[in-house]
Amino acid sequence: MHELGVAGGILDVALSEAARHASKKVTSIRLRVGVLRAIEPENLSFLFGHLARGTPAEGALLEIVEEPIRVDCPACGVSEARAFTFECPRCNGSGVSVTGGDSLSILSLDVDV
Repeated sequence: MHELGVAGGILDVALSEAARHASKKVTSIRLRVGVLRAIEPENLSFLFGHLARGTPAEGALLEIVEEPIRVDCPACGVSEARAFTFECPRCNGSGVSVTGGDSLSILSLDVDV
């Protein structure tokens, strides 16, 4: 359940930014989460909501944008996959490189000022 640590980190950033802007309320947070992070969006949302109780981030909408895995195939180019693979999802060729799908970043954070 590594989502608990991730939720705590997101909450820390949100509260820090709210304080920096003299805001009393965090309204929404938009995240990019790569498939390779193995984060369950429902678990992350639940844990964030639990940790945010009694803080300016209580009730904030947590929007999670899933980043697919980027697969570079020498035969047919770049494609996307929903799970880790050793073959190209398009042509089933081998020798692919996985070059994306592991991000974890806050894309935007909205506060009431």
